[in-house]
Amino acid sequence: MNFVNRAFKNVSRKMSKSVLLALTFFLIGNLVIIGLGVSNASESAKILTRQKMRAVVTYQLDNDKIFRYVDSIEDEDEVNKFYENYPRIRLAEITELLADTRVKTANATSTATWFPDANKTLDFVHLNNKAEESMGESGQACYFEDDGTQTCETYIEPTFLVKGNMFPSMIEIEDGDYEIKSGRFYNEQEIKDGALVCLVTENFATTNGLSVGDNIVLATSNLSKYVQQAGVTQEDLESTFEVIGIYAHHTPITPDSPNFDYCSPYENPDNLILMPSTATYMASMPMQQKMWDYNAVNYPENEWDESRRPSLENMEELTYIDKVTLLLNDPLEVEKFVEDHQNTISQFTSLDANNEEFKKLAKPLDTLSMYANFIVWLVVINAIVIISLVTALTLKTREYEIGVLLSIGASKFKVIAQFFLELAIVAVIGFTLSVISGSIIAKRLGNTILEYQIATSDIEEEEDSYYSSYIDIWNSDYTTDITIDDLVSEYEVNISPLIIAEIYIMGLGIVFISVIIPSVMIMRYNPKKILMNTN
Repeated sequence: MNFVNRAFKNVSRKMSKSVLLALTFFLIGNLVIIGLGVSNASESAKILTRQKMRAVVTYQLDNDKIFRYVDSIEDEDEVNKFYENYPRIRLAEITELLADTRVKTANATSTATWFPDANKTLDFVHLNNKAEESMGESGQACYFEDDGTQTCETYIEPTFLVKGNMFPSMIEIEDGDYEIKSGRFYNEQEIKDGALVCLVTENFATTNGLSVGDNIVLATSNLSKYVQQAGVTQEDLESTFEVIGIYAHHTPITPDSPNFDYCSPYENPDNLILMPSTATYMASMPMQQKMWDYNAVNYPENEWDESRRPSLENMEELTYIDKVTLLLNDPLEVEKFVEDHQNTISQFTSLDANNEEFKKLAKPLDTLSMYANFIVWLVVINAIVIISLVTALTLKTREYEIGVLLSIGASKFKVIAQFFLELAIVAVIGFTLSVISGSIIAKRLGNTILEYQIATSDIEEEEDSYYSSYIDIWNSDYTTDITIDDLVSEYEVNISPLIIAEIYIMGLGIVFISVIIPSVMIMRYNPKKILMNTN
C-alpha cells in the first residue's frame, strides 16, 4: 500500500475530521475569493479607466517654483535680472523628451486670429448665426496716443483662426481628431525654414474652391492707424501660403450647440488653418520689424538690443514656449515616463500626467483594494497558524502509525507526503465549494462596500455645465476629464480563471507550510523509540 492510497483511506475513514477541515478550508476560500475579487476589480477599474484617458504628459513652466524662488531673493537687482531672463522651455529640452521611444508626437501650439487679404479673395465658412448678422454693424476700437488724445477706428472682426505647431505632427492628427483627406502635413524642414505652407479644412476648401497646391493670401492683422504710423503697409501684413493638405475634423458646430448663435467665424472649426509656428512668425515678421524700428527710434530711453530684432536667425530665441503636451503610445506608460524624466528636466519646469486628479478619484478604489488585500493576508496567516496547530495535534495522536510506517521501511519523506496529500484532498474539496459561493458573495459584497466607500469619501460629483459641450478651438489642454462615475462604471467583480487558479495555489501553499512546520517533529522521530513508548 503506497502513501497515496493511505492518504485517501485516512480521509474517508475519519469523515467527521475531514468534514470539519473541509468546512475550515471552505470558509478560508470564501474570504480569500472575496478579497482577491474585490482587489482585482479595483485595480482593473483603474487600469481600464486610465486606458480610456488620452496618453498625454504636459511639460510646462512651474509657476509655483518660480514664485517661491523669487520670494527667496532679497536683492531687488537680482529679482529684476531674473525677470529679464524669465524661464522658458527650450526646443532642445523638448527634443530630448521626444527622443524617448514612448513618445508619439508633441504639441507646442500657438493660436491667433487672422484676416483675409485686402481684396477678400478668401471667404470663411458661414454659420449664418446672430454673430455673423452683427458683423456688418459698425463698431469702434479706441486707444490713447502718447499725448493723451483718443484715436478711434472701425473695428474689423477677424474671420480665421491659425494654429501653429513646432513639430511635424499634432496630437489631433495622431488621435484621429483631424484626418488628412488629401495632401500631407508639414515636415521638419518646412518648420526649420519657416516655409509658408498650410492645411485647410474640407468645408473651407469647398467654400473657396481650393485644392492641394493652390495658394491663398492671409493677413496677420488689420491695417490700423496704430501700425500705419510705424510705416506698416497692407503688403507687410499679407503673405501667400501654399495649401499642402486638406483635412477633416470631428467637432462640427450645429444649430443645437450651446454657443451656436454667438460663435464668431474664427471660432468655427471649419475656419481653422494649420501651419508651422515658424510660418506664423515669418508672416508677421515684416510688421514686427517695422514696429521694432519705429519704437527704437521714438522711445530711445528704453534698451533696444539689436539681437532681439525679429529675424529668421533669432526666430527660435524669440519664440516663447511655456507649455508642451507630449502624446505617448500607451496611457499606462505616462506615470513611468514622468518618473523617468522627473530628475532630468529644467529647474523651473514640471511634468504633469493629470495624476493628481486621477489619484483623487481613485482613492475609494485604492482604499477598497488595500482593505481587500489586508483581509486576504490576514486570512492566509491565520489559516497557516490554525492548520499548522491542527496538524501538530494530529501528529501527536498518530505517533504509533508513524512509528509502524517508519519501522516497515517507509521513508520520512513519504510519511510527510501522505499528511500533505490528506490535507490537500480536503483543501481542494473545500476550495472548490468556496469558488461557487464566493463568486456570488464577492459580487454583491464588493458593490455594497464600494458604494459605502464613495458615499463616505470627500469626492463630489460634478454637475453638467451649460458650457460642457462648448466647442473651444483655443483649448490647449489635451488631458481627458474623468469622473468618479467613469471609474465606477469599469468596476465589476468577476471571479476569473486566474483568480480561481490563485485560490488553489494559495490553498496548496497554506497546506504545504502547515505540514512543513510540524514535520520537524517527524524528522526527529525514531521508530523503535516510538513503539517502545507506546507499549
